Amino acid sequence: MIRHSFALFRTLLFPVLTLGWYLIYIGGLPLVRIRNKRFETWRNQSMKLWGKSVLCLYNMKLQVEGPVPEPPFLHVSNHLSYMDIPVYSAVLETTFISKSEVRNWPLIGYMAHSLGIVFIDRRKKNDIHRVNEEITKQINPWQGVLFFPEGTTSPGLGVMRFRNSLLDDSAQHGRGVTYSSIRYETTETDVPAYKSVCWWGGVHLLSHIYNAGKNRKVIVEVRFGSHPLVNRDRKMLGEELQKAVENIFVPVAEKIPETFTPLQL
Repeated sequence: MIRHSFALFRTLLFPVLTLGWYLIYIGGLPLVRIRNKRFETWRNQSMKLWGKSVLCLYNMKLQVEGPVPEPPFLHVSNHLSYMDIPVYSAVLETTFISKSEVRNWPLIGYMAHSLGIVFIDRRKKNDIHRVNEEITKQINPWQGVLFFPEGTTSPGLGVMRFRNSLLDDSAQHGRGVTYSSIRYETTETDVPAYKSVCWWGGVHLLSHIYNAGKNRKVIVEVRFGSHPLVNRDRKMLGEELQKAVENIFVPVAEKIPETFTPLQL
């Protein structure tokens, strides 16, 4: 009964918290323009506040290892859940790359666009070139760009194959790419993290958010690589980044009873 009360409270408060935060963010934009301040600085401060608020709401204890990258950077990570977004927002000064379908989601799409999220249409091969150019434009002294090269989420059994198409510009110009791994862990009395925090398979998003809210405590581990990786061969750069993430990644679960079906993100 108590867990269901926790879950209901968090499920209801999450959108209220997010909408309230977003209104503050939007309300501050005119002042940013008047004072001739950088949009990225205000966005980063706002996203950091939102990320930390979400972690607090779900009682997620963040543990960070390794040097945290400072802008400008291109950063890659394994991908486990929608919770990865508030986690990395709380740690990094960054924007993200998202699938183009999100742009059409009611309210969420508008919010993401106004936050400077870069959208990619994976159904169109020629969109990759546009996004690579957009990545170059977005990386500056005030923000980096983070994307998840696995292209989907997983239960955290391991690191899935990296797609390397968005590494093209970094490879061509010999720019370093930073990397990290992320994992979640719940307590013995909670539902295992691979099921309650990692989002995969055919679980409806709202149902998963509710179940995630039942956990009393979640440990979030983010491990950053020691140094950026550089390689002028895009495919080799992708392989090196995947191996580097695998080397610092600790599985969320060794095995699961369910059949793992990747989400089409």
